[in-house]
Amino acid sequence: MNRTFLIILMIGTAMMIAVIGQHEPTSQLDTMPWEVDRLQNGSLRVFGITLGKTSIQDANQIFASFGKTQLQINVDDKQVETYQLIASYDELIIGGLIAQITLSYQLDQSTLQKIAHSLGNLQNTQETQFYSINNDIEMGYLNTPVSTITYIPLVDYGMEVIRQNFGQAVEEKQINEDLLLWSYPKMGLQIFIYKNKPDHFVYAPLK
Repeated sequence: MNRTFLIILMIGTAMMIAVIGQHEPTSQLDTMPWEVDRLQNGSLRVFGITLGKTSIQDANQIFASFGKTQLQINVDDKQVETYQLIASYDELIIGGLIAQITLSYQLDQSTLQKIAHSLGNLQNTQETQFYSINNDIEMGYLNTPVSTITYIPLVDYGMEVIRQNFGQAVEEKQINEDLLLWSYPKMGLQIFIYKNKPDHFVYAPLK
Protein backbone atom coordinates (compact mmCIF):
# COMPACT_ATOMS: atom_id res chain seq x y z
CA MET A 1 0.00 0.00 0.00
CA ASN A 2 1.75 3.16 -1.14
CA ARG A 3 1.87 6.52 0.60
CA THR A 4 -0.41 8.28 -1.90
CA PHE A 5 -3.16 5.71 -1.40
CA LEU A 6 -2.85 6.01 2.39
CA ILE A 7 -3.25 9.78 2.18
CA ILE A 8 -6.31 9.41 -0.09
CA LEU A 9 -7.77 6.79 2.26
CA MET A 10 -7.27 9.03 5.30
CA ILE A 11 -8.92 11.99 3.56
CA GLY A 12 -11.80 9.81 2.41
CA THR A 13 -12.28 8.39 5.92
CA ALA A 14 -12.38 11.88 7.43
CA MET A 15 -14.96 12.97 4.84
CA MET A 16 -17.01 9.85 5.50
CA ILE A 17 -17.09 10.53 9.25
CA ALA A 18 -18.18 14.11 8.61
CA VAL A 19 -20.96 13.02 6.26
CA ILE A 20 -22.19 10.24 8.57
CA GLY A 21 -22.41 12.77 11.39
CA GLN A 22 -24.94 14.77 9.38
CA HIS A 23 -27.16 11.86 8.32
CA GLU A 24 -29.07 8.96 9.77
CA PRO A 25 -28.48 6.13 7.27
CA THR A 26 -31.20 3.55 6.85
CA SER A 27 -29.14 0.39 6.33
CA GLN A 28 -25.62 -0.98 6.11
CA LEU A 29 -24.04 -3.53 3.75
CA ASP A 30 -20.56 -4.91 4.25
CA THR A 31 -19.66 -5.02 0.57
CA MET A 32 -17.68 -2.90 -1.85
CA PRO A 33 -18.63 -1.72 -5.37
CA TRP A 34 -15.69 -3.59 -6.94
CA GLU A 35 -16.84 -6.91 -5.43
CA VAL A 36 -18.71 -8.12 -8.51
CA ASP A 37 -19.39 -11.87 -8.80
CA ARG A 38 -19.84 -13.48 -12.18
CA LEU A 39 -22.01 -16.56 -11.68
CA GLN A 40 -21.79 -19.80 -13.63
CA ASN A 41 -24.82 -18.89 -15.74
CA GLY A 42 -23.20 -15.58 -16.72
CA SER A 43 -25.27 -13.44 -14.37
CA LEU A 44 -23.68 -10.70 -12.28
CA ARG A 45 -24.13 -10.20 -8.54
CA VAL A 46 -23.21 -6.98 -6.74
CA PHE A 47 -24.41 -5.56 -3.40
CA GLY A 48 -26.14 -8.92 -2.83
CA ILE A 49 -28.34 -8.44 -5.92
CA THR A 50 -28.21 -10.77 -8.92
CA LEU A 51 -29.17 -8.84 -12.05
CA GLY A 52 -32.11 -10.39 -13.85
CA LYS A 53 -33.03 -12.60 -10.89
CA THR A 54 -33.28 -10.72 -7.57
CA SER A 55 -36.70 -9.06 -7.31
CA ILE A 56 -37.44 -5.54 -6.10
CA GLN A 57 -39.13 -7.09 -3.06
CA ASP A 58 -35.98 -9.09 -2.28
CA ALA A 59 -33.90 -5.91 -2.70
CA ASN A 60 -36.08 -4.20 -0.09
CA GLN A 61 -35.14 -6.98 2.32
CA ILE A 62 -31.44 -6.84 1.42
CA PHE A 63 -31.34 -3.09 2.03
CA ALA A 64 -33.74 -3.29 4.99
CA SER A 65 -35.48 -0.34 3.39
CA PHE A 66 -38.32 0.38 0.95
CA GLY A 67 -37.22 2.22 -2.17
CA LYS A 68 -39.10 5.17 -3.59
CA THR A 69 -40.62 3.93 -6.83
CA GLN A 70 -41.07 6.33 -9.75
CA LEU A 71 -41.59 6.27 -13.49
CA GLN A 72 -38.68 7.93 -15.28
CA ILE A 73 -39.28 9.31 -18.78
CA ASN A 74 -36.27 10.22 -20.91
CA VAL A 75 -36.48 12.19 -24.16
CA ASP A 76 -33.65 12.01 -26.70
CA ASP A 77 -32.61 14.58 -29.31
CA LYS A 78 -35.20 13.19 -31.74
CA GLN A 79 -38.00 13.61 -29.18
CA VAL A 80 -38.28 9.83 -28.73
CA GLU A 81 -39.42 8.86 -25.25
CA THR A 82 -38.09 5.88 -23.32
CA TYR A 83 -39.39 4.73 -19.96
CA GLN A 84 -37.93 3.20 -16.83
CA LEU A 85 -39.54 2.17 -13.57
CA ILE A 86 -36.99 2.76 -10.82
CA ALA A 87 -36.69 2.29 -7.06
CA SER A 88 -34.34 4.68 -5.22
CA TYR A 89 -32.80 4.05 -1.80
CA ASP A 90 -31.23 7.04 -0.07
CA GLU A 91 -28.56 7.14 2.62
CA LEU A 92 -27.58 3.48 2.68
CA ILE A 93 -24.16 2.61 4.08
CA ILE A 94 -22.33 0.55 1.46
CA GLY A 95 -18.86 -0.62 2.41
CA GLY A 96 -18.62 2.08 5.07
CA LEU A 97 -19.69 4.96 2.81
CA ILE A 98 -23.07 6.64 2.59
CA ALA A 99 -24.53 6.12 -0.87
CA GLN A 100 -27.67 6.17 -2.95
CA ILE A 101 -28.75 3.06 -4.86
CA THR A 102 -31.21 3.16 -7.77
CA LEU A 103 -32.62 -0.08 -9.20
CA SER A 104 -34.33 -0.42 -12.58
CA TYR A 105 -37.28 -2.79 -12.93
CA GLN A 106 -36.81 -5.36 -15.70
CA LEU A 107 -39.84 -4.37 -17.78
CA ASP A 108 -40.29 -3.93 -21.53
CA GLN A 109 -41.19 -0.58 -23.07
CA SER A 110 -44.74 -1.72 -23.90
CA THR A 111 -45.48 -2.48 -20.24
CA LEU A 112 -43.87 0.78 -19.15
CA GLN A 113 -45.97 2.74 -21.64
CA LYS A 114 -49.12 1.22 -20.14
CA ILE A 115 -47.97 2.37 -16.70
CA ALA A 116 -47.31 5.86 -18.11
CA HIS A 117 -50.78 6.03 -19.69
CA SER A 118 -52.37 4.98 -16.39
CA LEU A 119 -50.91 8.09 -14.75
CA GLY A 120 -53.06 10.42 -16.86
CA ASN A 121 -51.81 13.57 -18.56
CA LEU A 122 -48.02 13.78 -18.44
CA GLN A 123 -45.95 16.84 -19.24
CA ASN A 124 -44.43 16.99 -22.70
CA THR A 125 -40.88 18.16 -22.10
CA GLN A 126 -37.38 17.71 -23.48
CA GLU A 127 -35.97 16.99 -20.02
CA THR A 128 -35.94 13.80 -17.96
CA GLN A 129 -39.03 13.67 -15.78
CA PHE A 130 -39.94 11.57 -12.74
CA TYR A 131 -43.51 10.68 -11.81
CA SER A 132 -44.84 9.08 -8.66
CA ILE A 133 -46.97 5.98 -9.08
CA ASN A 134 -49.80 4.72 -6.92
CA ASN A 135 -49.48 1.89 -4.40
CA ASP A 136 -51.50 -0.57 -6.49
CA ILE A 137 -49.08 -0.31 -9.41
CA GLU A 138 -46.08 -0.53 -7.11
CA MET A 139 -47.39 -3.61 -5.32
CA GLY A 140 -48.21 -5.26 -8.64
CA TYR A 141 -44.59 -5.16 -9.77
CA LEU A 142 -42.72 -6.01 -6.55
CA ASN A 143 -41.75 -9.43 -7.90
CA THR A 144 -40.13 -7.89 -11.00
CA PRO A 145 -36.39 -8.68 -11.29
CA VAL A 146 -33.79 -5.94 -11.05
CA SER A 147 -32.42 -4.96 -14.47
CA THR A 148 -29.65 -2.47 -13.60
CA ILE A 149 -28.08 -0.94 -10.50
CA THR A 150 -26.84 2.63 -10.18
CA TYR A 151 -24.56 3.26 -7.20
CA ILE A 152 -23.81 6.87 -6.22
CA PRO A 153 -21.41 7.31 -3.27
CA LEU A 154 -21.61 10.64 -1.43
CA VAL A 155 -17.81 10.68 -1.05
CA ASP A 156 -15.73 10.86 -4.21
CA TYR A 157 -13.34 7.90 -4.54
CA GLY A 158 -11.05 9.68 -6.98
CA MET A 159 -9.64 8.21 -10.17
CA GLU A 160 -6.53 6.73 -8.56
CA VAL A 161 -8.55 4.77 -5.99
CA ILE A 162 -10.94 3.57 -8.72
CA ARG A 163 -8.01 2.27 -10.80
CA GLN A 164 -6.41 0.57 -7.80
CA ASN A 165 -9.60 -1.31 -6.89
CA PHE A 166 -11.37 -1.87 -10.22
CA GLY A 167 -8.25 -2.12 -12.37
CA GLN A 168 -7.53 -0.32 -15.62
CA ALA A 169 -10.70 0.42 -17.59
CA VAL A 170 -11.03 -1.21 -20.99
CA GLU A 171 -12.05 2.18 -22.35
CA GLU A 172 -11.66 5.68 -20.91
CA LYS A 173 -13.71 8.15 -22.91
CA GLN A 174 -13.96 11.93 -22.50
CA ILE A 175 -17.65 12.78 -23.03
CA ASN A 176 -17.23 16.50 -22.39
CA GLU A 177 -15.11 18.78 -20.21
CA ASP A 178 -17.11 17.79 -17.12
CA LEU A 179 -17.59 14.05 -17.71
CA LEU A 180 -15.44 10.95 -18.23
CA LEU A 181 -16.83 7.48 -19.00
CA TRP A 182 -14.82 4.44 -17.92
CA SER A 183 -15.99 1.01 -19.10
CA TYR A 184 -15.44 -2.37 -17.43
CA PRO A 185 -17.35 -4.82 -19.66
CA LYS A 186 -16.44 -7.96 -17.67
CA MET A 187 -18.19 -6.38 -14.67
CA GLY A 188 -21.08 -5.05 -16.76
CA LEU A 189 -19.99 -1.69 -15.36
CA GLN A 190 -19.75 1.85 -16.63
CA ILE A 191 -18.44 4.57 -14.32
CA PHE A 192 -19.54 8.12 -15.08
CA ILE A 193 -16.90 10.37 -13.50
CA TYR A 194 -18.24 13.90 -13.08
CA LYS A 195 -16.21 16.99 -12.35
CA ASN A 196 -18.75 18.78 -10.17
CA LYS A 197 -21.05 16.09 -8.78
CA PRO A 198 -20.87 12.53 -7.39
CA ASP A 199 -19.78 9.77 -9.75
CA HIS A 200 -22.31 7.20 -11.01
CA PHE A 201 -21.45 3.48 -11.12
CA VAL A 202 -23.94 1.70 -13.42
CA TYR A 203 -24.08 -2.12 -13.43
CA ALA A 204 -25.98 -3.88 -16.26
CA PRO A 205 -26.28 -7.51 -17.40
CA LEU A 206 -23.48 -8.82 -19.57
CA LYS A 207 -24.16 -8.60 -23.30
